[in-house]
Amino acid sequence: MLLIGLVLLVALTVANLAFGVTDRLDETAFQSDENACPGFQEVEFDVDGSDFSAFLDELRDNNCALWLEGDSFVASNGTASEWTDQGPNAFHARQEDPDSRPKVVSDDDLGTNVLEFEANHSQLDGYDSNSQPPSGVTDGDHLTIDRDVDALGVDEESGFVITAVLKVDEFDRGGVWTVGDPGQDGREFSMRTCSDYSFDGCQHSDPTGHWRGQHWGETDIDFESGSNSDNEWLVLTHAYNGTAGEAFIRVDGEEVARESIDLDLSANRDVQLGRWVRLDDDPHYYFDGRLAEVTVFDRTLVSAEINTVEEYMSSTYGIDLDGTS
Repeated sequence: MLLIGLVLLVALTVANLAFGVTDRLDETAFQSDENACPGFQEVEFDVDGSDFSAFLDELRDNNCALWLEGDSFVASNGTASEWTDQGPNAFHARQEDPDSRPKVVSDDDLGTNVLEFEANHSQLDGYDSNSQPPSGVTDGDHLTIDRDVDALGVDEESGFVITAVLKVDEFDRGGVWTVGDPGQDGREFSMRTCSDYSFDGCQHSDPTGHWRGQHWGETDIDFESGSNSDNEWLVLTHAYNGTAGEAFIRVDGEEVARESIDLDLSANRDVQLGRWVRLDDDPHYYFDGRLAEVTVFDRTLVSAEINTVEEYMSSTYGIDLDGTS
């Protein structure tokens, strides 16, 4: 009897182990890579004996060129001298001049610290808007990333995707970011807010909610983010698909514009946050609003990947997305 009992115990143990393995095969798990960028830090997979290194490779393929994560600031006297890059390249955004540093403020809507950029375009008031104003008549807060487009790893085929969480205080012809070389045909990838100032056509009689994706010498994309989009947090994506030759823009997960363009982004000017810079001797146009997070990918992202990044932004900051499923 003792022998029979031992045999039954062993049989039950083996059966339970087998059932346990079977149950685990139906479960999911996650492969993580802390160096991957927003939305790509974990990949879900079935526990079915797959090669884990393949999942790790997939994660590392999703490293971004730049990740300015929310509240990762080096601050002094309430202003940010640096927005520290959390991505793999240490492409920090900095400002040496204390008078031009954005403020670090606690945002009530997001419940976290963000950067507040202030612009002074007052000397443009009443200026003959059909001609270019003189240089040096504007100022404002901005950050510089000491890297040109080549250093970011971008070429005419790789593609380029910027996704940011931002809020506009005033649509006044400011620049949220400037990438590439404005003033050179097809060598700019910038985002601007438009106003009733008419020079170069970035003008609307009711400027609230009007934007321009600026691709100098190529198709500029004017679009709207809604009549009430001032003082409203948005998830904004500005993308260039190099192989397809298209630029497109998404607001809160919904595509609002797409145009065929041919960009050459191999320009040697540092990336700017908080201002649009055309030529050095022209006025510079500054962003009047707040930034919470900025991510730059140096390759084309397919729609599902962009959804992943935007959903990360949405869940992190509590911003509803209208266009993603």
